[in-house]
Amino acid sequence: MPKTRAHAGATSAPANKHPDQGLEYEFYFFSDLLAKGIVKNRSDLYRKIRFDGFPRPEKSSDSMQASAPYRKSSVHAYLDRRAARRENVVKSNPADAVAE
Repeated sequence: MPKTRAHAGATSAPANKHPDQGLEYEFYFFSDLLAKGIVKNRSDLYRKIRFDGFPRPEKSSDSMQASAPYRKSSVHAYLDRRAARRENVVKSNPADAVAE
């Protein structure tokens, strides 16, 4: 049975109508990263943070039980950098690219 977060569903709180609302104020949790295929498991996540420049979570406190959300804008920037790096490798080595 998948875990559910209290904030994942409908809430009685009014929606945030701040004009700057966007990816800067939205977050991914570990389960979201798994579901989207960005990471395979926690070891993959920690490896990407340590060696590949994946953004660290933005914890709201120093407590071990504090949630560890990842800012969506930072995750998307990481994915864009990784895609650009991959494209540069293919362009610099056209002989290695698969012929169609």
